[in-house]
Amino acid sequence: MFKVNQRIEIIVPTQSGLAEQYRSRIEDINSDSMVIAMPMSKGIPVILQRGEVFFGRVVTDGVPFEFTSTLLGKQLQPLPVWTIAIPYNIKKIQQRAFVRIDTMLPVKIAEIVDDKVIEDQIVTAVTKDISGGGAQIAVNRPWQIGTKLMVTVTYPEIGPITVKSEVVRVQQPQPDRMIFWVGVKYLGISEKDRSNIIKFIFRKQLEQRRKGL
Repeated sequence: MFKVNQRIEIIVPTQSGLAEQYRSRIEDINSDSMVIAMPMSKGIPVILQRGEVFFGRVVTDGVPFEFTSTLLGKQLQPLPVWTIAIPYNIKKIQQRAFVRIDTMLPVKIAEIVDDKVIEDQIVTAVTKDISGGGAQIAVNRPWQIGTKLMVTVTYPEIGPITVKSEVVRVQQPQPDRMIFWVGVKYLGISEKDRSNIIKFIFRKQLEQRRKGL
């Protein structure tokens, strides 16, 4: 799966608690470690401490995979490189889907009728899980599949992101309770907002991996 000179993406946490993606390349492969080109940001080496965990992505035979690794060491001469642990937790990425993670975040929902947002009937709820393409929301009322909603999710360190959405799935996990899982897909999300959501998800994944979850 991994080859010398193969291009990879490195995903590491930032000081703000989010995560950023950087390009790299495999320079050498050993039995218990791998040497990669040191990730750079505008010509400056990316800061990561020895022993820290990070994510990576690689494409093999046209199929994208995500992996986890650990920084073992780094050097600047004769070439700036990282020595990393052999990747583990290697998972195939579904190209038509976004990474999804379970997390509870506050949500405000307004129904859209005839292209108008009904702002005087806002419903509060929480997310069950989120992705860059939509969310599953735990709420005390259902909507019909196909209903258009204006969904505002408030993210830590990012703030509220409001996106026009469409109901694509409705479940009632416990028939005796008025709690519904409403799945929505985003219809008009900007690439900036989607990128911020994905970075938040990467940060949460990093936190969970560090805790062994």
